[in-house]
Amino acid sequence: MEQGIKEVLDETGYTIRFAKKSDIADIMLFFKQHWKENHILANDRAFFEYEFCRGEEVCFVLLLNGSNDIEGTLGYIPYGGEQRDVFTVMWKALYNGRMFAGVGMLYYLMENGRCRHIFTSGMNESTRNIYKYLGFETGDLQHFYMLNEECENRIAYIADRTELNTDYRESSVLITLQRVTDKEQFLADYFPERREEKIHKSPEYMVHRYFENPKYQYLVYQLWREGEKTHSFLIAREQKQDESVVLRLIDFVGDEELLAYAGTQLRQLMKANHYEYTDMYVFGIADDILYRAGFSRKAKDSANIIPDYFSPFCRKNVNIGIFWEKGIKPIIMKGDGDQDRPSA
Repeated sequence: MEQGIKEVLDETGYTIRFAKKSDIADIMLFFKQHWKENHILANDRAFFEYEFCRGEEVCFVLLLNGSNDIEGTLGYIPYGGEQRDVFTVMWKALYNGRMFAGVGMLYYLMENGRCRHIFTSGMNESTRNIYKYLGFETGDLQHFYMLNEECENRIAYIADRTELNTDYRESSVLITLQRVTDKEQFLADYFPERREEKIHKSPEYMVHRYFENPKYQYLVYQLWREGEKTHSFLIAREQKQDESVVLRLIDFVGDEELLAYAGTQLRQLMKANHYEYTDMYVFGIADDILYRAGFSRKAKDSANIIPDYFSPFCRKNVNIGIFWEKGIKPIIMKGDGDQDRPSA
C-alpha cells in the first residue's frame, strides 16, 4: 500500500484486512444496508459462500473503522491458486470524507492477494478516472448479437436494421460444437491459457464456475475442427423471458480464431432450439472474427435494444465498463468477474 495511504489509516484508526468466515454475516448485513436490501449476496448465505469462499479464504478485503465496523468492501474472484489472475467485484466504500478508502483496499489486494494480474468488469462509470489515475487501462465490453430471422422479436427490440450484419457467408472450414456435460471429460481436454498477456483460468476455476454453479445451468461446447477436437471451449447459457428464449455466450477459452467459422453451428442451434437471438459481451476478440461468424455489433447509442438484465428483467441496453493492467491484451467476456449472476 502506498505509504501516504498507510499513514492516513494509522492516524485515523482505520484498518484494512482480509475477511474471515466470522465476518460473513456482517458483510451480508453491510450489503443489505448500503447496497440493496434484496441483493442476493445480502440474503443467500449459501450462494455467498459459493461465490467467495475458497476453502478457508473469504475473498473480500474489508475497511474497518476504529469501532471495528465495516465501512468498505472489495470482493475478488480468484482464477487460480498462487499468483492468480483476479477480478474485483462488490467494491463499496462509505463516504467518510477520505478518498483513501476504496483505493487503500485495492492497493492492499494488489500487494497481499497473490495477484498476477488484476481486472474488473462492471466498473462504475464514476470511478473510471480513478482507475486511469492509478495507471490502469479502461474500456467497455462490446455487445455483439445474431438474430434468428425465423423468430418474432419479443425480448429484443430492432428499430434500425441497417446495423445488422448482412455479409455472412458460410465458411468452408467445418466447425462443430460438441456438448460437454461431464467435468471429467472437460478436464481431459482443457489446457489453461499460457500466453502472458491473456487471462489464466485454472481448471479448478472453470469447473467451479461453470459445472458447479448453484443458480445457473451452463452449456459447455467443445469446438471440433474438420472432425477433430480442439482445446477450445465456448460456454453459453439459455435465458428465458416470458414466451421467448435466447442463447447468451458467456465465455470462451482457446483459439479465438475458430469462432470465425462457428456461425453455421450457432445458426443451427438457434433454429433447433427456437432461440430468438444469441448475443455476447466481449473485449479483446477482433471484430473481424465475429463479423465473419455473422454477428452484428450493437453501437453504443444504438436504437436497437438487446437487454442484459434478466434477473430481474429490464428491456434496456447496458454498458459494461472494464479495466485491466497496461501491457497486456486480455479477452474479457460476460462470464468474467460477477457479471453473470442473479442480483436478487
